[in-house]
Amino acid sequence: MKKELLSILLTFIALAGISQPATNFTCNDCKGNSHDLFTELDAGKVIVLCWVMPCGSCVGPTLTTYNVVESYQTNYPNTVYMYLCDDYANTNCVSLNSWASGYNVVNATLFSNSAINMTDYGTPGMPKIVVVAGTDHQILYNSNNSVNATLLQDAINSALSTTGIEEPGNSSESISLLPNPANGPSVLTCKIEKASNVKIELINPEGKMIKNLFSGNLAEGVHNIELNFASFNSGIYFIKFSDGIQTKMFKIAVVH
Repeated sequence: MKKELLSILLTFIALAGISQPATNFTCNDCKGNSHDLFTELDAGKVIVLCWVMPCGSCVGPTLTTYNVVESYQTNYPNTVYMYLCDDYANTNCVSLNSWASGYNVVNATLFSNSAINMTDYGTPGMPKIVVVAGTDHQILYNSNNSVNATLLQDAINSALSTTGIEEPGNSSESISLLPNPANGPSVLTCKIEKASNVKIELINPEGKMIKNLFSGNLAEGVHNIELNFASFNSGIYFIKFSDGIQTKMFKIAVVH
């Protein structure tokens, strides 16, 4: 009974403040790379935000959060990210990086920028940990001062199930993309329910559209559209398919 009550309490704490969508930001990380949160979420990224002072009491929850995020890297490469943010952007990137490296938090993306404001997600905490995902920019986890690894994993798993991103080689009932991985032409097969304008875009891991692969009107029925990836560098990309009725996102691995 005590365990059940504790679980309910932890769930309530984790869900506190999850009554509004995430707040967008556009800023550079500590390496000078530009990020737009909503664009990245729309591209299928799951973002775990972790604000630190940094401080001694931040270490344990931050390491737990980092280890949980790292556990997804094999099966979900370029999908689940940890953004380690200075709480009020008053610690410079050199100091923040030194703190993170000292605890072997080496794969997180670091920010010291006031555009990423933890008070957009309720009261501050040290650390404060928030999971955001999906094209509706949902907040799936929100915790202050501590982290529950099980609830954090549940939030990430829920996010992965709602991103709309399909794994390489998978296909839906109405759309498939083969071969995947590709080193040249692949064929996207789609079933169009009614005549509509179809758009197929290639999105990079940062969520930016880098090429419009196809745009045109297609009649009702099944269509095979050849997409050629020979000119793109090896790596993970996303195919965004929309026909006015449905929008689908596919991971595509380009291998040369």
